[in-house]
This record gives sequence, C-alpha cells and structure tokens, in this order.
Amino acid sequence: MRLLAWLLSISILSGCGWHLRGVIPFPTEYKVLYLNSQASNSFNRQLTMQLEFNDVLLTDEASDAQAILSIKGLDIERRTLSLTSSGQVAEFELNGRLTATLKRNDRDSHVVVEVQSRRRVSNDINNVLGTATAEKQQLSELEKSLVNKLMLRLQRLNYDQESQSSAEKK
Repeated sequence: MRLLAWLLSISILSGCGWHLRGVIPFPTEYKVLYLNSQASNSFNRQLTMQLEFNDVLLTDEASDAQAILSIKGLDIERRTLSLTSSGQVAEFELNGRLTATLKRNDRDSHVVVEVQSRRRVSNDINNVLGTATAEKQQLSELEKSLVNKLMLRLQRLNYDQESQSSAEKK
C-alpha cells in the first residue's frame, strides 16, 4: 500500500510538469560565454558555479566566446521597516537589483536583463553579533536569489527570441 502511494505521488508530480531545480537548459548560442562582471567576488563565484553546472564554458577572452555577459555592480539598498519604542531599528529590508547585458558576438544588438530580490532582517538590539550574522546570511541568500533569477531569465531568452521571430514571420 505504501509503495502504491509513492508511485501515485511520483506519477502525479511528473505528470504535472513539476521538477527539481538544478540544471537549467541553456540556449545553445550562449553555451560559450565570456563573463565581464563588476559585482562582488562572492556573487561572481556563485554565478560562475551556476553557469559551469549548466554546462556553460567560460572563456578567458571575449573574442573566444559566442556571447559576452556583462554584469554591472550589484546594487543593494537597506531600508528600515520598523522602529522600536526607543527609536532603534527593529526590522529592515535588503533590496537587491542586478543589471546584466548579454551580447552575441555575431550580432550588433544586445539584451538587457534586470532582476530584483529582497530579504527581511530582524534587528535584535540585545544581540548585535547575532543580528550582524543574520544580515550576512540574508545578504548571501539575496545574492543566491539574484543568481537564480538571472539564470532563469537567461534560459528564457531563447524562447522569447523564438516567439518574437515566429510572430514577425506571420
């Protein structure tokens, strides 16, 4: 009976199109990239790992690549959400914005991709060290979220371009 329940749940999940995150099928014209990034080292490491995990070859020279992915600096804003009765920050939000440009070497046009993400952090005024650690952890999670969103947007570029070209043919 337990085996039947497992088989039924697996077949339902596979039938509805649900799948585990991980490898994101990347468009073939972007399989060889040159990464030109002005973001932080931790962000660049995460992005490089995600690109290599998805079978993208990163080149040392822009001329060797099919496309150039340029990342502008990561813009992170800290916004106060609430204050304590004594006027100290009780909760704040980290808002991250990333702008990337993808240009194929065989075309003059380029695509601008912008992604945003946010995280909330509670500020315990009695535990300053814990709050600082929580902020670093949320900042790391924010960077991971921006990398994942960027990867998903880059994956969609091929489908968006195909749908635009098929609409133009009609």
